[in-house]
Amino acid sequence: MSTRVELDDRPRASPPRPLYDQDFALWVQQQVAALRAGDVAALDVQNLIEELEGLTKRDERALGSQLKRIMAHLLRQRHQSQRASRSWADSIANGREEIADILEQSPSLRRTLPGLMIKNYTRAVSQAARDTRLSPGAFPSEPPFSLDEVLGENENENEEG
Repeated sequence: MSTRVELDDRPRASPPRPLYDQDFALWVQQQVAALRAGDVAALDVQNLIEELEGLTKRDERALGSQLKRIMAHLLRQRHQSQRASRSWADSIANGREEIADILEQSPSLRRTLPGLMIKNYTRAVSQAARDTRLSPGAFPSEPPFSLDEVLGENENENEEG
């Protein structure tokens, strides 16, 4: 006895996408309203957790990016001081201000700076090598400056003293 099975080839409707995937702004508004109302049952807890964790990651990426920019300029200054320009100094100052702004809002992120500096140093070397047209091997394998120097935290003391 043979049983013939026919497969239904009709396209199936995909399940509706959650509001989080359809309209992020509306999802945020609904989550805020639920929080204000104390309506815990209406909260999309898993996506809220991911979004909150993402906020810290965003700030860490921004800190790393600014550290890379500053270190690349400092490396360029050390290896091609004759080409140093006001725009380099301005870029370093702007990077330091961006870092200060992030740390003012989230002081606990200061503890991540040493690791972010190490992580982004090789990227800074690559950037400096491209900018100077020097080999990456021309630069030290480890940062030749301290975190305080990168952040410019000793400069005010030097200017006053």
